[in-house]
Amino acid sequence: MNEQYTVPLALQDFMPVALSSAGLFFLAEMMARADKAGRPVALLGAWLIMLGGGLKAAWKLNMAISGSNVAWMSDALFVLLAPGFILMACALRFAQLSMDGRPPRTSLPVVACGIAGVCMALAAGLGAAMPSGSAWKFVLLGATTVANLALSGMCIVQALRMGRREVAALFVTNVVAVLILQGLARIPEQTISLQWTEQIINTLSGAAFAYAAWKLSRETQMRLVEGRLQFA
Repeated sequence: MNEQYTVPLALQDFMPVALSSAGLFFLAEMMARADKAGRPVALLGAWLIMLGGGLKAAWKLNMAISGSNVAWMSDALFVLLAPGFILMACALRFAQLSMDGRPPRTSLPVVACGIAGVCMALAAGLGAAMPSGSAWKFVLLGATTVANLALSGMCIVQALRMGRREVAALFVTNVVAVLILQGLARIPEQTISLQWTEQIINTLSGAAFAYAAWKLSRETQMRLVEGRLQFA
């Protein structure tokens, strides 16, 4: 794969990271309001995702400036996003059950950390068995994709049940953009123009996600405060 970057391209890559992170913290705030026990799990997940995206953007900036490939900064995207999205998805599920008046009897930290731990252990085992291979990355990428889609899917369902179709449409837009980006990332020759296209799509997707998460969080918290959280 052609890994050539310009400084403007690398700097712009921080924008979708910031937008997506804002959306995740809006959702974490909503989860904390619905289920106080889930606050640490949701916040940890959001921080892990933001750190992973930020390190990847920093890696790209370093490549553009010095041409030096700091592998751990790039690999951090896989290592941090997988547990981050798993924690966020589990926290949202527990919060939604609490909002429905069916609080789970199991411990959220145990469930979330258990699932994330299994994925990380499997990836670590593959990495140790095949140090020069990429199997461990595919495991973490798969876990990230599934957890991300689960998180978005639950947000879409929640928005629809609350009668906020426009918010659900924004989350759907984000999901479609993520799938498009995964397809574009498979193109062998990643030219500068193609990367600009990918980052612009990613930025618009991040903006849609951030706004949708803010609207969903604000509406949910308002209904919780007023005691009228009734899903249609």
